[in-house]
Amino acid sequence: MCVVIVLRDGGPLDVPPSDIRSDLGVLLDSEDGSDVSFIVNGEEFPAHRAVLAARSPIFKAQLLGSMADAKMASIVLHDIAPATFKLMLRFIYTDAFPEDGLLTWDAPTATEKLQDLLAVADRYALDRLKLMCARRLWDDASADTVGATLVCAETYNCLELRKKCVDFFVNEKNFKKAVLTEGFVQLVQKFPSILGELRVKVGA
Repeated sequence: MCVVIVLRDGGPLDVPPSDIRSDLGVLLDSEDGSDVSFIVNGEEFPAHRAVLAARSPIFKAQLLGSMADAKMASIVLHDIAPATFKLMLRFIYTDAFPEDGLLTWDAPTATEKLQDLLAVADRYALDRLKLMCARRLWDDASADTVGATLVCAETYNCLELRKKCVDFFVNEKNFKKAVLTEGFVQLVQKFPSILGELRVKVGA
């Protein structure tokens, strides 16, 4: 009986990591092949219908469906800030949370911008981005901000963030601090039924 062992020179072939995120990011920046542009408060953002449609069912209906926008080369958007739209586009192309865009934001501006980004993610059914924003908002949550954060969660149907905020109120100490904030006043004004729920939670 004979056993033959074949030895190969060197180790296995190295396969580089995927660079599709980088490539699509370059595509967005270069504007090569763009076939639609968005006008947001006077600023123009060239983009690619196929990429947007592949990432968002809302964009798919808007850009490839029977809506009038499907035939338009330029689309004007309202109720969204240019900086927020730019961050959303970056996520659509790279699937990465736009950390770089957040580095220049200071509290409370950072919290407000995260809320704006979550709202846009909800508007275009970008569930992953929505949860990423929710996670960042929760990471920064405190008695001073939890009321406003819960308003955001209620408004944009972010159940995971809502549960975290409600649970935060279970601590009576947190509750007593949070009720004195402007965010809590807005919460009760917009969603009065939640006050009873919170009182039950804290046993008040």
